[in-house]
Formats: sequence, structure tokens, C-alpha cells
Amino acid sequence: MSTQSLTPLAPLLLTPEEAADTLRVSRSKVYALIRSGALRSVKIGGSRRISATALSEFIEDLNAESD
Repeated sequence: MSTQSLTPLAPLLLTPEEAADTLRVSRSKVYALIRSGALRSVKIGGSRRISATALSEFIEDLNAESD
């Protein structure tokens, strides 16, 4: 078995708190975005998660609106 240096992967799913930190907004703002449908999320058990893809798409939508 060869020893290769592994690069850490970015998380695929973020907690609302992590998404809020990424967007530099409050956790309540993230939940408001989820409720409005502006930010897609999934529910796993009792936990809400935001995919990295959904977060990227949300940011792309913001950029498109500002053009």
C-alpha cells in the first residue's frame, strides 16, 4: 500500500450554523432563506443540512441578480 498525502475534502453537507458562518449572516437568516425557498436544504433525522452545491447555487443566484 502506497502512502499518499491525502488532502482534506470540503464537507458535502453543512449545518445551518456553518452555512451562516460561510455567508457571514446569522443562523436565523439562514433559516429564513430556507423557509423562503431561496436556499435549498435537506432534513436528516431531526437535523437540517445545506449541501455545498445548494450553497454555491444560492451564491450564484445572488451574483446573477446583481448583474
